[in-house]
Order: sequence, then structure tokens, then C-alpha cells
Amino acid sequence: MGIRVLGFDIGGANIKASDADGSTHTVAFPMWTDYSQLSSTLAGIARDHFAPPDMIAVTMTAELADCFPTKAQGVSFVVDAVCTAFPQAPSRFWLTTGEFATADDACELPTLVAAANWHALATWVGRGVPTGPAILLDVGSTTTDIIPLFDGRPVSTGLSDVERLLAGELVYCGVGRTPVSSIVRTVPLRQQLCPVAAEHFATIADAFLVAGVFEEDDTACDTADGRAFTVSNSRNRLAHMVCCDQTELTVEELDQMADAIVEQAVALAVNALHQVRRTLASEYGDTPPAVICSGSGAFFAERVVQAFADAEFGDRLLLPQMAPDGVAESACAFAVARLAHDRCRDDLLDVTAF
Repeated sequence: MGIRVLGFDIGGANIKASDADGSTHTVAFPMWTDYSQLSSTLAGIARDHFAPPDMIAVTMTAELADCFPTKAQGVSFVVDAVCTAFPQAPSRFWLTTGEFATADDACELPTLVAAANWHALATWVGRGVPTGPAILLDVGSTTTDIIPLFDGRPVSTGLSDVERLLAGELVYCGVGRTPVSSIVRTVPLRQQLCPVAAEHFATIADAFLVAGVFEEDDTACDTADGRAFTVSNSRNRLAHMVCCDQTELTVEELDQMADAIVEQAVALAVNALHQVRRTLASEYGDTPPAVICSGSGAFFAERVVQAFADAEFGDRLLLPQMAPDGVAESACAFAVARLAHDRCRDDLLDVTAF
């Protein structure tokens, strides 16, 4: 029997876990309020959903949660929580240099540990496009990562979040938690453009639901107002964006508003993809890159790619075509587990060798 590696992608709003075979589990975890329960939550995920691990592999974005005054403190907190949760299994932390670090080294290198999940995913996905240019378009609930690759390795202009924001490689727009007011300044209403309230009244998930992309879930209440994720409630939340409730607007007006919000979200990602595409072409030649769509918002990534002319890209790939069934929403956790597993295999299963 091979080594059992359990990978974690520890974010600010969710914890995603996966083993190297593709078994996954995700839990909502608002780090900014529940951080003190991180260690027990990690241990519970492993105990309840996976075989006892021989090794823990971790990547994170939780260090940016506002419960931590600095990223370095956030990294150290997460590292300590992981080690406390798994005292019998060695833990390794992915760096944006493409290496794993021990807990002590991770705390000494917080800028390389912080927000490294995209790099782990790109490093693993790169195996599927071993030659030439490619772009990984990974869309989650909060952000869109646009990661250039060449000959199977990530070649991002930026490594830190701010560098990637400047390069167009990180877009703070996802398919779940993104506030509507961060996407649009106006929406069409009664043959005019109506300014929207700068309040957290609705999220892009409401727009997707009203537009018919998502399905209702009356058990889900992780919404702007805490009410269930139903079409009626989502229409009411969208109405609040123009300081109304749904009794003051027609269904047609609210549907038009939802469509406009979705279209603007697509436009934001398209503009960033243009920027990354131009940079990749200038540095590695103008061969149309392959494009890989992944994440819980892979459908959104596909829509962004479809906004380009066919000549802009080569092969179109979906992460489910490259990975076991069910790993799309936990792709970064799976990637870091797979990378750790394979490096242990290369080192004859010596979990302390790297």
C-alpha cells in the first residue's frame, strides 16, 4: 500500500480537502469568525471523511482573513493549527517556488506560502500540457485565477496577490460570494442606467440564480441577508441593489438586471484574460495557447473563453477531463496532495525526504 497523503486548501471562507486518489470533502469555514476552531475542524474532516493520513500537504489563502493583522501572523496561525491537528503525521506546505516546506520553514517564508494554492494547481495541471503555451482559467466562489503556463510550468508575471492583480492574473470576481456592488456601478432599469447601492445587499450568485444558471437550494442561507437561496429571495436581494424590494419592480426588470450583472462579470474576466494572453504571446510567441477551465465556476470560465475568437486559443480542456471525477471544486487540495504523493513516491516513500 502506498503512502496516504491528505491535502488541504485552507481558504478564508472554505476548507477543501482531498486525498491523492481524488476523494474530496469541503466545508464552509468563515475564518474571520471561526479561526479558533481551525485545528479541531481539520482533525474532524480527516477523521470523518478520510483514512488516517501518513502525511499532510497544505496550501492556503486564509492568511488574508482580517482576523490576522499581518499575512505572516496568518501563515503562522494556520501552520500551527495544522501541526496541532496532526501531531503524528509530517506536514508540508506549498511554496510559490514550486517546493514544499516544513512547518518551521513555512513560518520563516510567509510570502512564499501565502496564497500559493493557484501555483500548486498550475504545477499539477501543467503535466497535462507539457509543451507550448497554455492558460489555466480557474474560477471559484470568490476569485478567478488566470495562470499562464509554458512547457508545463507556470510562468506568471506575479507571485504575490498584488503582483498578480496588477498583471491581470488574479480577478476578484467569482461565482458565489462576490458582492454585486463590486461588479457593476449601474444596471439597466426603465430604459435608463440606474446607479446601484454601495452595500452588500446581493452577490453574483443571486444574479446567476435569477438568470437561470444556478438551481435553488432552500437549505442554503449563506447569502447577503441570511435568507434561503431561492429565486424569490434572490430577486428581492437584487431589488435592494437599487433601493427597492421586489414588489416595486417587475420580474422582467429584475431578470434584465441579473443578466446585466452576469455580462459585466464576464467582461471583467475577459479583459484580464486579454491582458494575460498578450503578455504570454510577447514572451513566448504567438502560438494560440491551450486553455484549461477548472473550479466550481468552470462553466463561467468556458463562457469567458467563448467570448474570444476561435483563433485566440488552441485546445480547450476541462479539469474533469484531466482528473478523477468530483475534484473540480477541490482542485487545489487535490493538486497539493498529488504533488506531495508523487514526490514521496520518487523518494521511495520517505515522507521526511523533502
